[in-house]
Amino acid sequence: MTTATDILCDENGDIACVNGDFVIGDATFQHQQDLLSAAEGEYKFDPMVGVGLAEFLDDEDPSGMMRKIRQQFGLDGMNVKTTKINSSGKLEIDANYK
Repeated sequence: MTTATDILCDENGDIACVNGDFVIGDATFQHQQDLLSAAEGEYKFDPMVGVGLAEFLDDEDPSGMMRKIRQQFGLDGMNVKTTKINSSGKLEIDANYK
């Protein structure tokens, strides 16, 4: 399993700094959040990147959303083990970089 080391963001989405230095660490969860929230076309360097969760809000069947998550995470180099919606309605994803 590979670790996605990157510059981390704080809870506001700003670049995290400690004592004037950028914070570097495992950014797997941060990358997942970015992919989930970004809609296709938001990244100019690759307009096909992004799940766009907001587009699936009115869908009654989550299968299209789950397929898109597996596809986008896989294209980003992650091994997706499971994607599901738990009993309380929260999205659960078990995925890490290969």
